[in-house]
Amino acid sequence: MTDLIPRYDAAMRRSAHELVDALFDHVEHIDERKVVDWKPADELREVVRIGDGGGDLLATVRPLLAQAIQLHHPSYMGHQVCPPFPNAALADLVISILNQSTAVWEMSPIATVVEQEIVRWLANLAGFPAESLGTAVSGGSAANLTGLLAARARFNAEHAGAKRPLIICGGDAHYSIARAAAIMGIPSSDVIKIATDAQHRIDVAALTEMLATIDARDDAAVLAIVATSGSTATGAFDPLREIAELRDRHRTWLHVDASHGASVLLSERLRDLVTGLDRADSLSWDPHKMMWMPLSLGVILVRNGIWLRRAFEADAPYLFNADRVSDNLGELTIQCSKRADAVKLWLTLQTSGTAAIAAALDKVTAVTRHLYELVRASEDFEAMHEPDFNIFCFRHRSDDETNARLREELIRSGDAWITSTVLKGQRVLRVTLINPATENEHVERMLAAVRALV
Repeated sequence: MTDLIPRYDAAMRRSAHELVDALFDHVEHIDERKVVDWKPADELREVVRIGDGGGDLLATVRPLLAQAIQLHHPSYMGHQVCPPFPNAALADLVISILNQSTAVWEMSPIATVVEQEIVRWLANLAGFPAESLGTAVSGGSAANLTGLLAARARFNAEHAGAKRPLIICGGDAHYSIARAAAIMGIPSSDVIKIATDAQHRIDVAALTEMLATIDARDDAAVLAIVATSGSTATGAFDPLREIAELRDRHRTWLHVDASHGASVLLSERLRDLVTGLDRADSLSWDPHKMMWMPLSLGVILVRNGIWLRRAFEADAPYLFNADRVSDNLGELTIQCSKRADAVKLWLTLQTSGTAAIAAALDKVTAVTRHLYELVRASEDFEAMHEPDFNIFCFRHRSDDETNARLREELIRSGDAWITSTVLKGQRVLRVTLINPATENEHVERMLAAVRALV
């Protein structure tokens, strides 16, 4: 029976080498493929039907390569999911084989220290003080929930249940804010959305008025203001310095969802977009977006670490040794099974430094700007905003139905992949330039392909 158990033997080594070669060949020749070979779910289900075993590893993987959304394709301009850097992708192999669980120090001392070093490095970039704490999480949604749980720990210490907690966020805030509130038992009516300005940033005047209105109430208080640096819809960056001043005036908490945008700190050209980020009480940051890490690697940072610890206080003597309280990462998160995902960023920094990330940030921003200029100069498309970073929304000068159809027909053609959203009541086309291999010529072809479908 033991012969049935897979082993790290010579045969598996050969299979692994073949697989790595196939993966590198796949990426090297990616532009010979469609961005997606579109098939309905029923056809895909037939391709992946589970059998009785005995299949060849490489032959089994090939349909996945063929049917995946090809994120490495230079005409992929869709969601905020990156084509990962190769050294970061290889780190995933190391992580999976070692399979360290980092919730408890004794289960992975070395990976624990790696995560602590990565968190401190990110905190230093953000301008957070020595008493700040943080941890790796699965992504921005988990980070936003964690930041708001830390905010609630402080809110409860200050108000002791005497007031109902309210959350204030911008109209374009990520849906995970409302979802986090629901998980925390805060009704949707107590998540107050503030109007955005012409550039889709929080309207500071409207926020000022709302805070004054809430201050006059006896039954409720603001648990947190949630700002965004790099919104999902348009890539907008809220004015953090002004919002932080309002936070100070009204003695509340400022959480910044910087999942997409915090990485601009590595670019000299772009870092001013997050001026004031250092004044946040907590922030979310996703290296698996604009640091080109494989899914998943998000991080939550909290300025005063005591509130992060209080949010997750638990009595678990079978796991947490009191002598290692400062090193048990599981005491800072909801997770107990905790993958050593920080190793991906650590290995990338050790082998490539920050220059590769900065160059990629500047490249995708420049190509986004080129697309904006093309749209602005055209007669049949209109720009919905001026992009600050790598997300841009535009629209064919027709109607919502036509714009929705154009997107669906484009992605099914396999010529390019873009997304769509609704901005201020209008259906628009949306691109995220997240592939550093995308050149000006690729966005030009995409625009021509959309135009041809009209």
